Amino acid sequence: MLKIFAPVLMCAFMFSWGETMLFALFLSFVFMSKKPSTIPHSYLSLELDYFSWGLTLLTFWVIVVAMMASTSNKNSHKKSKAYLFIMVCMLTSLILTFTVSSIMMFYFMFETCLIPILIIILGWGYQPERLQAGVYLLLYTIFGSLPLLIAILQAIKLSGTGYAFFMTNSLTGALSAFCLFAAFLVKFPMYGVHLWLLKAHVEAPVAGSMILAGVLLKLGGLGLIRVFPLLDMSYYMVKEVIISLSVWGGVLVSINCLRYMDMKLLIASSSVVHMSTCVAALFIMTEWGVKGTLLMMLAHGVCSSALFFLANSAYERTNSRSMLVSKGMLNLAPMMTLWWFLLLAANMAAPPTISLASEIMLLISLISWSQAATPLLILLTFFSVIYSIYLFSLSQHGTHNKTKSALTHNSSLEFMVAFLHWAPLNLIILNVMFMFC
Repeated sequence: MLKIFAPVLMCAFMFSWGETMLFALFLSFVFMSKKPSTIPHSYLSLELDYFSWGLTLLTFWVIVVAMMASTSNKNSHKKSKAYLFIMVCMLTSLILTFTVSSIMMFYFMFETCLIPILIIILGWGYQPERLQAGVYLLLYTIFGSLPLLIAILQAIKLSGTGYAFFMTNSLTGALSAFCLFAAFLVKFPMYGVHLWLLKAHVEAPVAGSMILAGVLLKLGGLGLIRVFPLLDMSYYMVKEVIISLSVWGGVLVSINCLRYMDMKLLIASSSVVHMSTCVAALFIMTEWGVKGTLLMMLAHGVCSSALFFLANSAYERTNSRSMLVSKGMLNLAPMMTLWWFLLLAANMAAPPTISLASEIMLLISLISWSQAATPLLILLTFFSVIYSIYLFSLSQHGTHNKTKSALTHNSSLEFMVAFLHWAPLNLIILNVMFMFC
């Protein structure tokens, strides 16, 4: 792992955008050769399992394409080197979070990841309301993090070790379960504690939104996987409440998406919908539920990042996130409309994307838990398709504003970024054996 971690730190001293992106992309391919073992192998407090391996690859990929999408920050020379340094710091902290074996170190790095994204929102956000978004982000996450710290310290005291895989059944009771789950459910986010996400996405620059949706939300899923062994089965009632609230919340948010005119707000809300099924499936803890959650995290990480990039591409040309202002883009940028179609099709789980495979696995897992959830899951799936079609039709079709006829054409770099998002969504499905092994 040091072969990966040490070169990542070197990226912080490469003050060239091109060198840093190429080096990080090279490291991601090197990382692919490090096959995870089903038996955790600890080496200098760093280890890999399939969850952390997949999410680390996702981190490399999303951050590299986010840097490619941030050329406006590079060309404006507005603290571009500081921006690059913060991106590398975020990459380093995320890789450490996904690979550390110590539960206390995991908590420390889990909280450290908030600092770079907060700096990006406050330093490079678009509107004065970014200060309010930063306050929301801090308050929600700190509210959940303090109980988590207390629960982790108690678990270390009872088990006598900080190594996560030796701390089984250390805590009992619903209160301990709440303390362990709160921080990760806020970060996922679960319905009810998701308002910070909408504020942060609306005010963040394009790279901030791409990394926040693509990688940072997945910290909640990995955290739940890490802390489940710390509890015995006394949290059964807490599990039932969380699953029910997540499924109901997903339905309500998907319906609420149909009233938004702000593209970024709609895409951010769709993240809550997708993650709601992941929360429910993780708490069921079936094999298909966990594997489906990992696939959904990978699919959502790439797809939502792409949608935020496309929304920013429209924003840079119209200076508005409203779909009423951006309508008729099919007439002005037909090539970009193709990417809107392909990526929104992936967002609604159309074949042959991994979104379809993950949704099938999640739905089977949830229906096996309770057949009473079937009507809710049908509604959730139906409205997910509806708001994807709503976003595409309202933003791409219609009569365009005559003042937009002089818009600049899309560059080849934008098409490359869109392709780098689309390719993993459709090529990972070729590894079918991964889903059933």
